[in-house]
Amino acid sequence: MSGKIKIIVVILLVSIGVGSFFVLRPSAKTALDIPDLTPRSGETTPSPEFQKAQATIVRYRDEVHQHPAVVKNYVELAQVYLQEARITGKHHQYLPIADHILDVALSYEPKNFDASILKASMLMTLHQFPKARDMAEQAIASNPYNAFAYGVLCDAHVELGQYDAAVKDCDKMMSTRPDLRSYARASYLRELHGDREGAISAMKLAADVGEFGQENREWALYNLANIFLGMGKLDTAAFIYRGILEERPNYAFAMSGLAQVAYAKGDNAGAIEWLVKASQVSPEHIFVEQLADIYHATGDKQAEKTMEDKALDAFKSHEQNGWDVDREVAVFLLNHDLNIPEALERAKREYDRRPENIDALDTYAWALYRSGRGQEALPIIQQAMRLKTENGILHYHAASIYSSLNRSTDAATEIKLAFTETPYLNIATIAPATKLRTSLSQVASLN
Repeated sequence: MSGKIKIIVVILLVSIGVGSFFVLRPSAKTALDIPDLTPRSGETTPSPEFQKAQATIVRYRDEVHQHPAVVKNYVELAQVYLQEARITGKHHQYLPIADHILDVALSYEPKNFDASILKASMLMTLHQFPKARDMAEQAIASNPYNAFAYGVLCDAHVELGQYDAAVKDCDKMMSTRPDLRSYARASYLRELHGDREGAISAMKLAADVGEFGQENREWALYNLANIFLGMGKLDTAAFIYRGILEERPNYAFAMSGLAQVAYAKGDNAGAIEWLVKASQVSPEHIFVEQLADIYHATGDKQAEKTMEDKALDAFKSHEQNGWDVDREVAVFLLNHDLNIPEALERAKREYDRRPENIDALDTYAWALYRSGRGQEALPIIQQAMRLKTENGILHYHAASIYSSLNRSTDAATEIKLAFTETPYLNIATIAPATKLRTSLSQVASLN
């Protein structure tokens, strides 16, 4: 996953792990490693939130030792590690622990609802979407009144491009429990279907029901700001990003948002400063990717190469830990003109896995275009735009493909939509999109 849906899933699901649904019960002699949490970056003294999480670890570690067959204790432990991974970005540290704990839980009760649906959400983060969907459906069959389960199923259907089913899942989730997670999913689905105003209303509801200073509320606010950023309302977006940092001072994603605003306003140094700070607070590789993007855009080849190497190493680590990052790697390679044949190969694999998802379609179409195969890319990009999503990058890609096929009128229409719907696009796209707009306007003036 990447882009907006990746953000929704990472924030709103308690993420990741690996393993099969049915596992062998471990030997009673096998010790279950339940370590303490490590101090968070940027906290000189442990925050109350961190202390509460660590206390939960201690409590349920004791429960597991005293009552090893009680599955609820394992689920509670796994949730803490997954939440800490999400908050701190220390996925490679905490996710394997949570994964093993859930496997032990399922070894005692292979069809336990709570362990199963948490495992399904972990499969979502691993991008194993069909498995996550199937596991969520099995869990829902045993408990059709759980909102979180419908949320996981909704996300799986979105990632598989099965958007009508996702809308139905979201409706069931809303009717079961209208809360932050359901409002946030409704917001994203509205945005996918071109309803930005509806998306804003739903995300405001999500943030309003969240608890002040808690990560899930800040994530909702961050996504709200991103909608305004996409609409070109830079000051509104910046106001929300700064408000997040007042509530949660070390929230790296808000820093990243301010970097996007700074770059859009021509403040390259300010953008770099915010991204460096974000990368120091959190090891999430998205901030390294964004630094690579801005160094690419500003022509700092040495700094760009350093960030490219770090980003590619991070992708490699993810793959070694069971993540499927074909699309993310393909996008990064295409943005940085690195190994286009590999980008095409990865984009094709992703397309084959989920041929209805608009992000997978867009990436494959763009990789075909960059490989000189614009005619093949055209029906793919047209399919990617079928929901009428207001996404400037999609329209820029379409404009480039049309232009390569000498369809200047169609190209001009698409590039106009790109800048109308997303005036500032993003760091990786704004310069080439502006260049294309200029060239198309010159063609139009000649005609």
